[in-house]
Amino acid sequence: MPREQRDWDRQADANRRLFEAEIEGLAGGHWDNFHRDYRSFWDHVKRISALFKETSPLCREDREQLWTRFGALCEEAKTAGQKERGEKVGQSNLHKNDILSAVFDSCPSWIGGLGPATRDDLIAMGQRLKEAGAMLSTHKHEMLGEHKRECFEKICEARNTHDAHWAGLKAEGERKRSNFLERVRANLEKNHERHRKVAQALERSRVHAEELRDNIASAWNDEYSDRAQGWLSEEEDRIRDIEESLEQIEGWIREDEEKLEGR
Repeated sequence: MPREQRDWDRQADANRRLFEAEIEGLAGGHWDNFHRDYRSFWDHVKRISALFKETSPLCREDREQLWTRFGALCEEAKTAGQKERGEKVGQSNLHKNDILSAVFDSCPSWIGGLGPATRDDLIAMGQRLKEAGAMLSTHKHEMLGEHKRECFEKICEARNTHDAHWAGLKAEGERKRSNFLERVRANLEKNHERHRKVAQALERSRVHAEELRDNIASAWNDEYSDRAQGWLSEEEDRIRDIEESLEQIEGWIREDEEKLEGR
């Protein structure tokens, strides 16, 4: 056998072994925890395809056998990948629907017939939105990118809606507080004016009572003294009533002042 032929056969045999090793590596590699890594698998397929174009010499029979084996592996991986993707799409859809359902429950603007959200409403809905975020975090590796993006966008939209409702509640609370304080101040002013008038009335009654006592002390006869004593008794009753009213008004003033101080 000519030397050139021997060299050709030797190189062809080496090339055959190279292809066999590559194809065996393709068949047995690219697995991670019993799941095929399709990205690295198809990258390897591209390298082997390039070898078929670039590598020479190689016996025709060997080339055909190797190509058949290589093609079968590719077809098997394609079929398995399509099946796995179909399963993943179904699983991803389930997770997406669960997450979006939680997001819908969490958003007051999307629930038909619901009136203005209260603080308790928003706290409960915030917990539901938190659950939606936790579900996305837990199942994101089992979901398609498009489904993850859709869920993430809806969660962000719901958070913005929550923020708007919280801002509205805060503004409404501040408005009510402002109106309340305005009413308290007005009432406090009235009570101060009422206190001033009652205090003046008390002072007049006390002065009158002192005058009656002086008159009784200097009375020129018993008849007048008895009449003055009756007037004094009435005036003293009036003073006690006025003092009670004054204490009541002072209590109202203290209450109003405590309200203004936020106590």
